[in-house]
Amino acid sequence: MRYGLNNNYELSLVRLNALQGLIFFLALVIIVRLFYLQVIRHDYYLAAGLEQRAIVKELSPERGRIYALAGQDSSELYPLTVNNIYYEISVDPAKISRPQNITDILGEVLELDETVKTEILAKIKKEDRRYELIVKEASPEQVERLQKALEELRLDINKNQDTGQEVKNLSELGVNFIKHVLRYYPDGENSAHILGFLGYGPDGYSRAGSYGLEAYFEKELAGDIGSLSGEKDVAGRLLTQDSLRLQTNGADLILTIDKNVQYLACQALARAVPRYQAESGTVIVMESSTGAIRAMCNYPGFDPNKYNEVENSQVYNNNGVYLAYEPGSVMKVIAMAIAIDQGRVSPSTLYNDEGKVRFAGGEVIENADRQAHGWVDMKEVLTSSLNTGIVFATAEINNTIFNDYMEKFGFGKVTGITISQESVGDISALAKKGDIYKATASFGQGITVTPLQMLVAANVIADRGLLVKPYIVLEIRYADGRIEKFEPEVIRQVIEPSTASQVAAMMVNVVDDGHARQAQVPGYYVAGKTGTADVPNPQTKRYDSGKTIHTFVGFAPHENAKFTVITRLDNPQVGRFAESTAVPLFGAIAKSLLEYYQIAPNR
Repeated sequence: MRYGLNNNYELSLVRLNALQGLIFFLALVIIVRLFYLQVIRHDYYLAAGLEQRAIVKELSPERGRIYALAGQDSSELYPLTVNNIYYEISVDPAKISRPQNITDILGEVLELDETVKTEILAKIKKEDRRYELIVKEASPEQVERLQKALEELRLDINKNQDTGQEVKNLSELGVNFIKHVLRYYPDGENSAHILGFLGYGPDGYSRAGSYGLEAYFEKELAGDIGSLSGEKDVAGRLLTQDSLRLQTNGADLILTIDKNVQYLACQALARAVPRYQAESGTVIVMESSTGAIRAMCNYPGFDPNKYNEVENSQVYNNNGVYLAYEPGSVMKVIAMAIAIDQGRVSPSTLYNDEGKVRFAGGEVIENADRQAHGWVDMKEVLTSSLNTGIVFATAEINNTIFNDYMEKFGFGKVTGITISQESVGDISALAKKGDIYKATASFGQGITVTPLQMLVAANVIADRGLLVKPYIVLEIRYADGRIEKFEPEVIRQVIEPSTASQVAAMMVNVVDDGHARQAQVPGYYVAGKTGTADVPNPQTKRYDSGKTIHTFVGFAPHENAKFTVITRLDNPQVGRFAESTAVPLFGAIAKSLLEYYQIAPNR
């Protein structure tokens, strides 16, 4: 018996030692494992834990809006852009554990009928699929209600999940929301060339302004993206907030554009281009005394809401500021103003028109009608648009002085208007030796200008010799309440007021008795000048292309002018000269403007 007890004792002792050894071994394993996890792999698991708990959210700003003036005396604004926010809702069937619950929530919030709910349920049950579109356009209000209901479902699912297996967000639940901001342009084509459109940036997916004001003021309109970072719990709720940088919404632009003037000008142009079978056309209306642009139109246009549907991207260009061209005889009023301001001629100065002028290099300049008109004065030079007469008027002006005047009128440099694509034009020919270059430039050949440059230069005559800076933005209203205002700006005195007055009276004769009779508005003195320019052939570098550009620039009333307008038509097939195309277009616009501004008759 004693022997058996000893055996049992020894057996128990062995078992105890084995158990102690096992416990020691397990403890050692645990210690080693903890050392590995907490010391050797500390950085890795710390980062992994932080990654699970961390939340970094991008806060997107709202793009600034663009407004026109609702009327001449109205403080109300007319929206030219609207931001419509919508969401695309899709599911990842492979992640969805409760297809019926999600279908019921979608059906209730989106108010779907049973047929549509059945179709959605069938999509959700396609477990081999990773993407199924549910709704293409859902409103922010619908999405907010959906997210709230789905969040409750997510928390309910997590009650039965093991730690570490929780559904952390709606994306893991299998439902995704993609936010889209639709930039909508209520006026469609009417203001497209002013505004441009919201397209895509260089990366191909971020949104960015293209052309017009959308491009020029991209930084101001876009605002600044914000961010939120912190830690969340297993339910996805924010526990701590490490940093918050609020987004800054984009600034709003208030334009000088009057929506009523814009409409009447653009509609008149849209009728004129097909009527005269022109390729395209441009109209700009500027307030004479301030430089405020009240309308800017090009035809054909495009719908910025469907900008990707155009056949030729050239239609995006705002030719009012982009396309430089040889203006033709409208330049004669500028050359005549230079000659009078220099004291070389007066409106009554006579010269004998022999129909052509020969230069030392063998070049010959003729009148457009190829006729000799005998003894005529400078008023008749503009009225009949005589090339030889304007060559006579500027003949004694030093070439450098003439070039300086042209630069003072604003040619050869940008006007500084705050809109994208403005071209500088080209008057470099005036720097060449030889009187022929000054002579051809005096009637608008051999140099190029933009319609806006031509308008601003002619407005010097309307505004008592002053060059005013054109502007199209009245205010920038920032999200923080700051307002940046743009005021009328006089750049310089170009010619004497008396010179401007004399040339303005001569331009009235052009409308009353010359080639611009269709610009007349009964009861008013209207001043203007026509231009029919040949288009040089880029291959031959001669004027043999068979194409012409018709321009008219004018203002009314001729004293204390309210508005200055340029009309341009490219290669019209009905009407050989500007007097039968660009002039009646101006006349229709001028009549409407005089009525709109309720200007009392002055004759």
